[in-house]
Formats: sequence, C-alpha cells, structure tokens
Amino acid sequence: MEIVVLCGGESSERAVSLCSGERVSIALRERGHRVSLLDYRQDPLGADWLARMRGADAVYLALHGGAGEDGSLQSELEQNGIFHYTGSDAAGAALAMQKDRAKVTVSAMGVPVAKGCILRPGEPMQELPEPPLVVKPLAGGSSVGLSFLESKRELRALHLSEPMLCEPFLPGREYTVGLLGDRVLPAVEICPIGGRYDYEHKYTPGATQELCPAPITSERSAKLADLALVCFATLGLRDLARIDFKEDAAGEICFLEANACPGMTPTSLLPLAAKTAGISFGQLCEQIAMMAAARKRA
Repeated sequence: MEIVVLCGGESSERAVSLCSGERVSIALRERGHRVSLLDYRQDPLGADWLARMRGADAVYLALHGGAGEDGSLQSELEQNGIFHYTGSDAAGAALAMQKDRAKVTVSAMGVPVAKGCILRPGEPMQELPEPPLVVKPLAGGSSVGLSFLESKRELRALHLSEPMLCEPFLPGREYTVGLLGDRVLPAVEICPIGGRYDYEHKYTPGATQELCPAPITSERSAKLADLALVCFATLGLRDLARIDFKEDAAGEICFLEANACPGMTPTSLLPLAAKTAGISFGQLCEQIAMMAAARKRA
C-alpha cells in the first residue's frame, strides 16, 4: 500500500508523536509498504499534501493531543474528501478528548467513573473532592500537565493556565485495555515503581512495570473487557483505542479516560497488549492502516 503517516504537530505531546510516527513508518516499510512521513503543522493543509493523501491507500494518524486528536484534523481531512485515515472520526475523537464529556457519556451507560469537578482559570474553586487529588488538563494526554496533590491548599496554590479536571485519587490497581477493530486485547496492569503514573513513569524505560496479561481472575478480565467495549461503542470510537481504568478504595473499576490515538513508542501499552495477543508491532500498524484503506475502497 501507499501510506502517508502524519505525526509531530504542535501540541505538548509533539515529542511522543514524533517517536510514534517514526516507529510506525519503519514498521510499515518493513512490511513492504511505501511510506511518506510528514510532520503535521496546525495550519490549513497545503494542496500538495492533500493530493498526496488523496492518492494514498491510507493516511495513518500518529498524532497525540491538539488538533491531531481532538477531531480538528479529522474534520479538515473529511472536508477535503479524505475519509481513509486511521482511527476515530471527528466526532468520536472530539468526544474522547474532552475528559469531562467522555465521563458523562459513559456514566450514562452504567460505567462507574470517579466523581470530580472542572477547574477554570479565573473562576472560584467550588465543591472540591476530598484529597488526595489528581489534576490534569481537560483535553490532553500522555500525562502531560498531570499533578498529584495531597491537600486542598496545594490545589488552591496551583496556577491554572487552562481548564483542568480535578478528581479524587483512586488508590486501587490501575489497568488499561486496548481495542483493535472489534477485538479486545489483553488488559495491562500498570505498576509505577516508587511513585505514581506520571509523564516520567510513563516514558522512562524501567520506571513502571507493565504486566500483560494483567494478573487478575478471568472474571475480572472479562469485566474490564466488557467495560472497555461499552466505552468504545458509546464514545463512537473506531479502529483502535485504549481505555484507562482504576479501582477505587472498594475495588470498583472506574473509567478514567479514553485514548483515541494511543501511542506507538517503545513504552506504549497498546503495542504491548497486541504483542501479548500474538500481534507483532508491524502487524499491528498494518492492520490499523488496512482498516483505513478499506474505507477508501468502500
């Protein structure tokens, strides 16, 4: 296939995206495909780029955060007649990116969520959860801007430059469940060493133990798979996603967030889950590209 890989962008997750794009490109070339790697900038796409993408069999989106994951780029591609891109469409990507809207949506379908509130710059903080607390950007990923706070005093001292989601810290075990098409991949248990699962623990090799398949009962595994499928369908996602969960103090599994464009770095969790399921990294990238190519043929 002729495949265009878009990566980079201008979000806070640019470095992660560049790594994902490079690895995806190498893997697809090793599978025998012709690949063009482009660093996407959040300006209107040029005519040459659009022509190249229209002529390709698939456009692989390896962008994380910003326009590449909030539905803006997807909308721009669709407006230019390009529907054969990987991942969720504009509506699904936008809904998954807004953590508060995603939580309300899946909660309406019976999925437990952590109760939190939204903090906005310049507005008073009201009805705060009891500490310890987790504060993270309302629309962001890769744990960029994530803070763990032990008191409301620390929270009130926090400088807010963008809307943030404030939730109680859930003390239980943490899991993520990957989906590939209509297939649920083995759950991964996330065990950060000597800390909590922040950006450093996520992208520093050896800083976190990722146990796949998660050492849990078959009933617990089935429960995670069922919840992940409900979230995937309810949020209108497609092709691939990663759904994050954490247990509360009572052991109930709570939805944290959905990742419509999961990372493809050496420490990323979707490739780990796929490997456990017998899918190599090259096969994973190829299967994702083939789903987009099928939309062009249709």
